[in-house]
Amino acid sequence: MDIERKRFLAKIARLYYLEGLTQQDIANKLSISRTRVSRYLNLARKENIVEININYPSEDFSHMEYDIEKKYHLKECIIVDTMESREAVIKSMGDSFNSLLSRLLENGSYIGIGWGRSLRELSDHINIMDFKDIKVVPMIGGLGKTGTGVHTNSVAQKIADRVGGISYMIHSPAVMDSREVKEIMEKDSNVKEIMDMSRRISTAIIGLSDLGDDSTLIKTGSFDRKDFKYLRDLGVAGDANLIFIDSQGRHVPNRLDERIVRVPLERLRDIKNVIGVAFGKRKLEVILGALRGQIINILFTDNDTAKEIIKADQDG
Repeated sequence: MDIERKRFLAKIARLYYLEGLTQQDIANKLSISRTRVSRYLNLARKENIVEININYPSEDFSHMEYDIEKKYHLKECIIVDTMESREAVIKSMGDSFNSLLSRLLENGSYIGIGWGRSLRELSDHINIMDFKDIKVVPMIGGLGKTGTGVHTNSVAQKIADRVGGISYMIHSPAVMDSREVKEIMEKDSNVKEIMDMSRRISTAIIGLSDLGDDSTLIKTGSFDRKDFKYLRDLGVAGDANLIFIDSQGRHVPNRLDERIVRVPLERLRDIKNVIGVAFGKRKLEVILGALRGQIINILFTDNDTAKEIIKADQDG
């Protein structure tokens, strides 16, 4: 379509959508038929000359937020509308997440980062450039393939870019082949440096993973369904930063732990602000575990999940 035709379509769209003329008014003004006006308006939408956004009114979730904060002694619970897709839910968290980080961070802050799909998607909507010398530190070895976006280093790099900071890379997989290999890797100077840096973290951002067949943990190739069955049989509800917990938030000892490179639970609990980002029915049990075990003290979730959390309180 040539530029003049696009301009003509844009003119018709402006008259209809912005100036409020009827299709017949436009037809009379431009000396064309009303049928052609209708066809041109449809074409303008098809060619993305016109894009229609519906700004749904936000519901007030403050009562639910307060109930969850009080029950689990959280600093904050932030609830967004349940949307038609997970991507839409993550996008709707963006403004609130930026507002939260603006309050938590200061010049020179260390941010600890987990890994995973939710954090990778959320990083697209972070935009904080108010601070200097922000350092972003991975809290777990590499999970996922580098370059896919969900890898620990990739998530850390993306968030550093969005806050105007610098990121550090950990040159180690999260899951080793054996305990002996893990012990050797933990003596590596890079891994030791990262783990030492984790003591300076004031704000951590982690995802919470379940043990369902669709879990991103399966897709990384680091675990298989036999591993998940073994963990479920032990009573594991899911993981927080690859720390396997039950529905009460207790760490469940298991044979996989001895092969995992990550910040330990006791150090995670020492961090001033631990933000958990999770929603969806299949993650309810691990979210409850992270809340009951006080592993996180700030929760980002959606409306439907928040209702289930409150219902679990009442049932329990």
